Amino acid sequence: MNSKRTRKRYNKNTKIIIIMVLMIGVIGLSIGFSAFSKNLDINSTATVTPDSSDFKVLFSTDVSTQKNGNVMGGGRGNNHSKIVAGSATLTGTQISGLSAKFTEPNQAVSYIFYARNEGEYDAYLNSINYANVANYSAPIKCTPGQGTSPTLVDATCNGIFVRVWTSDEGNFFDDICEDGNVCARNKTLANINNHMLAKNSAEKITVDILYKYDAAVADGDFTIEVGNITLTYSTTDS
Repeated sequence: MNSKRTRKRYNKNTKIIIIMVLMIGVIGLSIGFSAFSKNLDINSTATVTPDSSDFKVLFSTDVSTQKNGNVMGGGRGNNHSKIVAGSATLTGTQISGLSAKFTEPNQAVSYIFYARNEGEYDAYLNSINYANVANYSAPIKCTPGQGTSPTLVDATCNGIFVRVWTSDEGNFFDDICEDGNVCARNKTLANINNHMLAKNSAEKITVDILYKYDAAVADGDFTIEVGNITLTYSTTDS
């Protein structure tokens, strides 16, 4: 743990322990079909109509073959033995039920799985979109529990992030990922270029739920809702 992450110290005698529960609804993988929008006329005598079902990118629990199943989150950071990570369910183009329970700043939960190209075309990652929570104007919504100060919850909520990335590299709490990685944190990454997922191959997908080391601390329990996150692949580069 570097000095930056550990410089934030809290009074060990405090009687207030924050219990934060983060619930992510559904992360869906959308597929772009722009390359299939028109027929191709050849010499005005024949028509080639590519089959969109031949373009198939799916989530998988296994790097070498497409498998549905459960993905267990792993905790790290301060007092990581107190972090509670849920078991998410992965089915085809969706993973749902990601969750974490934190007790203090500088904690995180990571879910690791794969995107596999099971189709007949090379696929390109075009964007990562963070949708707003339903009836709310931001991707993350924090709701105070009974007796918890809304003002303190708002301040603490500013230190909560969800990050999706597609490699093994990157700094734990940095706002910008290492050069060459496709990474986002609570905001849309549009027009991603030169990120190809070749057919019959896979890439690692990591979802981090982060409670930053310098985040504020609320005076009680509160819950967090996160809007859907969508990875969009297409047969064409952005």
